[in-house]
Amino acid sequence: MKTVVLCSEVFFIRPCCVLTATICHVCWAAVLVACIVFFAAADCKATLNISADADARARVASGTSPDATLEIFGASVRKTFADDRGDRLILFALFESEKGFETSSDQSLHEIYAQLKGPLGAWNLTVGRFGLPWGLLPGFSARRLLYDTSHMRVLGMEVDSGVKLSGVRGPWDYGVSLTRGYGPRNTVDAGSNGIATGRIGITPGETEEFSLGLSGAWGRSINVHASHHGGLDHKDPDRALLRSVVGLDATLYLGRWLIRSEASAGEVDKRSIRTFFVAGDYALHANLDLNLSANLGRHDSENRNEWFAGLTGRLPWFILRGGYRYVGYGDARNQLTLQLYRLFSFTF
Repeated sequence: MKTVVLCSEVFFIRPCCVLTATICHVCWAAVLVACIVFFAAADCKATLNISADADARARVASGTSPDATLEIFGASVRKTFADDRGDRLILFALFESEKGFETSSDQSLHEIYAQLKGPLGAWNLTVGRFGLPWGLLPGFSARRLLYDTSHMRVLGMEVDSGVKLSGVRGPWDYGVSLTRGYGPRNTVDAGSNGIATGRIGITPGETEEFSLGLSGAWGRSINVHASHHGGLDHKDPDRALLRSVVGLDATLYLGRWLIRSEASAGEVDKRSIRTFFVAGDYALHANLDLNLSANLGRHDSENRNEWFAGLTGRLPWFILRGGYRYVGYGDARNQLTLQLYRLFSFTF
């Protein structure tokens, strides 16, 4: 019986990887043709944006020595071509280095993609390495914040290489992708990896104060940075895990509150998984916010819960964040962190 199950997984997922690679090559060719058309168009306008940001942190945690590090350094280039109907083609690349350039494995082209945009954003074809259409990810990332969300436990990553179709039609937005399952790693042997991810969302009303989304994912992917983000297979982060999960996310603006939440359930590595994430930002002042979050997870009988409370101050030259985080597993359960963050952005 075990042999049959393994064979069935390979039978379904290997064609998925081959199909992903084939689609990527075809789409890259189509995007290159589109580039030529845009460069040749006399009425095409182009803009160039160059950005860089740095996230420096000092941390004191129980069971460990105090440390200070450049947590993340990022540099990005965005080339946008537009006509009288709006943006039509975007070329984007983002380089990131984590943990102060300590090892080459912490440095990568985190994103690199070409996006062909339809009229009024009704459809967008993206090819390359991009953010996955799952839960809160299309509009929110905690990579520069002092807490984690739950998508690392569910998907194992937030970006991956492949092809994505997305868009907005009225109050509805959608996204579906077929990717390799290796995240930002430049692994050439995809093996039997490959994951399909999709999300559909709605923002009812004219005030856009509330949005709701439904997500789903199936396939194999590794846990990128598993040991940093409470991954459930951190002892072997290169092992691809079979995932079959669904999720529900919501974003609500309520007076001075901005509340985001995401819940998911399904199976990862043939074991049940349930996660819940909620974060709230309360505007205490024009330049001062209170930040609260809870990141709860259960994988079979194993619980991995995290709680956070902190403040964000927007100063003239940088953003200052500080907070207390309780991690209900591992040795460093009580953590105090201070962050200095700065973003530079230039458009030509």
